[in-house]
Parts: sequence; C-alpha cells; structure tokens
Amino acid sequence: MARILAALGLVVLFAVFLGIRWQFPRHEQDTAESGNRVVASIGTRSITLREIEQAVALPLYQADQQRSQLLHQALQQLIDEELLKAEASTKGVSVAQLLANASQSETIARLANLPAPVKQLSPDKARSSVGLEAPRDPQEQAILRQALLVALRRQADIHINLPAPEPPILSVSADDDPSVGPANAPVTIVEFSDFQCQYCRLSVPMIKEILAKYPSKVKVVYRDYPGPNHPHAQQAAEAAQCAAEQGKFWEYHDSLFDRQAPGTGWNFTELAKEIGLNQDAFATCLNTGRYREEVAKDLHDGLKLGVTSTPTFFINGRPLVGAQPFAEFQAVIDRLLIQQPPS
Repeated sequence: MARILAALGLVVLFAVFLGIRWQFPRHEQDTAESGNRVVASIGTRSITLREIEQAVALPLYQADQQRSQLLHQALQQLIDEELLKAEASTKGVSVAQLLANASQSETIARLANLPAPVKQLSPDKARSSVGLEAPRDPQEQAILRQALLVALRRQADIHINLPAPEPPILSVSADDDPSVGPANAPVTIVEFSDFQCQYCRLSVPMIKEILAKYPSKVKVVYRDYPGPNHPHAQQAAEAAQCAAEQGKFWEYHDSLFDRQAPGTGWNFTELAKEIGLNQDAFATCLNTGRYREEVAKDLHDGLKLGVTSTPTFFINGRPLVGAQPFAEFQAVIDRLLIQQPPS
C-alpha cells in the first residue's frame, strides 16, 4: 500500500511539473500574439488588431500627439501653481497677496514690459500692510503673473520627464514621382503637397535648406495631394508633371509656388514659356489630361497612409505633419544618420 501511495505521489508531482512547464510558454505566446489577435472575420478572412492599427497609424499618432500636448499643458499649469504656492509660503503671504506684491516689483515689471511700480499705494493706505492694490485690469494682472512665474522658474530646479509619443514607421512608396538628391541617399523624405496650399509654399525654402545641409545624405520626393477645397490644385499638379516630362519639374514647381495667390489660379502656359518648355508639347500634355490618373494615384496613396492635410512629410517612413521648422527635420534626420551603419 505504501508503495502504491508513493507511486501515486510521484505521478502527481510529475503532472504538476509538466503543467508548470507547459503554462509558461503558452503565457509568453499569448503575450506575444496579443497585438495580433483576430478582432473580426469574414468567412475565412481574419482581420487582426495589428492590421487595423497599421491602417490608421498616422491618425493614431496624431491623436497621441494631441494627448501629449494636453498632458504637457496640464503639467505646466501644475508646476506654475506649485511655484506660486511655494513662494507665497516662503514669504508668509497668500498667493493672491504674492501676485499683488508683484505689481510693486521693478524686476517683475521689467519682465512684464510694464512701468514700475505698476500700481502705487494709495496715500491713505501707504503705511498699511494691506494697502497694495490689484493691477488695473485682468490683462495686466495676467501679464504680471506670467512675469512672476518666469522669475520663479529661473530660480527653480525643474526636471520634466514626460515622454513624447513615438512616431510610427510606415511603408511609404516614392512611386516614380519627381525627386531631388542622390538616388542612394540614406534618408528619403516623401512630401505630400498641394500647389495651392500656403503652408506648402512656406515649406519650400525649408526643403532647400535641408538639401543644402545634407547634399549627399537626403533625397526629397514630391507627391501630389491636391485638396478638394483648392479648385486649381489638380490642374497645377498635372501641369507640373507635364513640365517633368521635359526635365523641368522643379523649375515649374518653384514657379507655381512663387506665383501662388489665394483664391486664384495660374496661367500655366505662361509659366511654361518662362522656364523654356516646348509650348506645343506642354499644351498637348496638359489639355489631354495625360497625368490626371497619376495625380489621382498620389492622392489615393496619401489617403491610404492617413494623410489629411498638407504638407505631410515622411522621413524614412516617419511622419512629420505641417510646415515645421528646420530644427524638427534636423532632429529626425540626424538621429537616422547616426543609426546608419558605417560605409
């Protein structure tokens, strides 16, 4: 009997041991596959969460950016409140009194670009500790508060560790669209743009600055995204493609943006003449709509990527939306170049 019980005990222990061994791999597998779980099926076709996230990667990233901005604003407000509370406590006054006292400070007034003192004590209250009057109007009060916070921030030891959202890396085709820069450049910027968009026009000198800064490292590809609210953008995009046919896309590109005027179109033939295009070939190309489908394809590809406004740039697949300053591009480009293996 004892032998039987011992044998049964060994069987139970062995089963428990196997159960433990089987559970861990399964848990790891479940964790690895959680992002790829099936969320819908149509017949034999399964749709995964990862597919959906890829389809809306750019809008999700923009939503994350908005969330990050809201968090940053809230954090700055909390920091401001803490700075005012701490300073008021140090001086043994209320926050309201601290702000009132700020109107008597020449340093704060100078930061606020206001005459100092902003509000003198009234004669009958000059000797009273409660004689400080509030600033003349709410706007002036807000300016003084901000100036006081600038002074407090300069003295404070503030460390912020709020992470920025990581941009997705999307598969963005350069198609066969016009480009400038080395074909084998380690960094490719694909721009979706609209010739009638004023923010796209503002980005033109910035793109030229990037090419001048990284002459052998960056290639820029121009893809069309004519907005439905810009009635002349579609034909402008087609006209630029017709100029590309004669090897002068970028000259025509610059002319279109240079002559951009809100609410009006262009004299496409006159622009073609100015940059020395063959007039008959250009007119035939434009009038027959030779590149209408090409422009529509660019727009369709942009929509699939989640582009909703122009300009939208993809730097090796990483999105950057809007007429951003050079420093924003430089930060991404430099980081990508550092990651490149030595040649």
